[in-house]
Amino acid sequence: FPRESATARGIPIPDFKVEAQFLELYNEEVFDLLNPSNRRLGRQTGFRIREDPATGAIQVSGVTRRPIRTPEEALACLKNGALGRTTASTEMNSQSSRSHAIFTIHVAQQRIASPEAPMDVDGENAPPPSMPDLETLTAKFHFVDLAGSERLKRTGATGDRAKEGISINCGLLALGNVISALGDVTKKGSHVPYRDSKLTRLLQDS
Repeated sequence: FPRESATARGIPIPDFKVEAQFLELYNEEVFDLLNPSNRRLGRQTGFRIREDPATGAIQVSGVTRRPIRTPEEALACLKNGALGRTTASTEMNSQSSRSHAIFTIHVAQQRIASPEAPMDVDGENAPPPSMPDLETLTAKFHFVDLAGSERLKRTGATGDRAKEGISINCGLLALGNVISALGDVTKKGSHVPYRDSKLTRLLQDS
């Protein structure tokens, strides 16, 4: 219901909750950019990507979801988180992104489950129940910054830089394969390889 209608009928006003989440995918490991101290824990962060069996929603356990109330607060989360991203110099770029990043806005709305007014036995509008049923609607918006595809011969990467480049390319390849599978109408209903990379796994419910 609109707020005015809800107030007039004496029922709860729809409640919205908005939260920001900012993840970095570095060498197929998930890091929480809104809590940079987690990076020091390395593989001990314990972040796990899980799928809700009832809704199919993808969730990452243990990551920060920061409440936001204004566009300015959302931008502050984005800017502060971006400062923690992994960059390094290569022969192609002095400040090369070494990871993929996903900035996510989560929106939840709690509202009356049924907007229709109840009817009494005579077909007249009955007074609304004292405790109407509520439902929660959720949505998420992903903003993805992909690291660029790399050729080791051109970047001159070795050691850690080479490992990062391989991981970047694997994620991009997996994403391309998922997009191809979803867009191929001749293979509708066939397997979509979301699990080939954590990048595609994180974006599975987009």
